[in-house]
Amino acid sequence: MKKIATILLLMITLGMVFSGAVSAQDPTTVDVAVTDDNGAPVDVACNGSDVTLAINVSTEVDLDSPYVNITVDPDTGLNIDADNAVMFFNGIKFTNDPLNPFFYWSDTSQSWIWWIGWLDDMDQNDFAQLFVPATVTDTGLITVNGDLGVWDPQMGEYVIIDPDHSYTFLSVPCHHCHGHPCGETVPMQATGSPLAVAALGLLSIIGGAVYGKLR
Repeated sequence: MKKIATILLLMITLGMVFSGAVSAQDPTTVDVAVTDDNGAPVDVACNGSDVTLAINVSTEVDLDSPYVNITVDPDTGLNIDADNAVMFFNGIKFTNDPLNPFFYWSDTSQSWIWWIGWLDDMDQNDFAQLFVPATVTDTGLITVNGDLGVWDPQMGEYVIIDPDHSYTFLSVPCHHCHGHPCGETVPMQATGSPLAVAALGLLSIIGGAVYGKLR
């Protein structure tokens, strides 16, 4: 029950964080964040602490086999637990299958791939979320980048259509306080456009629906 409550908290919290980038002029929205155990965006964390990589994708247009290309700079910054990745598609939960994954490392692109098209294409007003456990494994500034791509039937290949979405936090050496690692997580300062009530409302509806089913 604790895990269920944590996931619901993450969904609602991320709606508030991510809604700052939602704009009526943008046909697609991609948002990247790194959160702590309480679902709060991480600004400063200690090396060795557990965090969650979280990505939201929403669209006002049809997307053919969409995916998000994810990189970490430096590549030693996070140890990502792909086997325990969780995806929500319009509020429905899916867990990663190592034998048939929707989230995996690509040797070809040297990046992590979240293949939303593993489930289906995205239609207008569809909404997808990714939550991946990770551990901070370096110090200094760590940036997670996400680029949205789709299948282009005319070119016969995948192409990036919405690039350059990122989230940066600071990792500091981990000192021990009373037997526990000391770190600091504070809310991220807004750097995007004003909050969009629609995104938060959508997440609240999704969270309520999931909670009702789980009960």
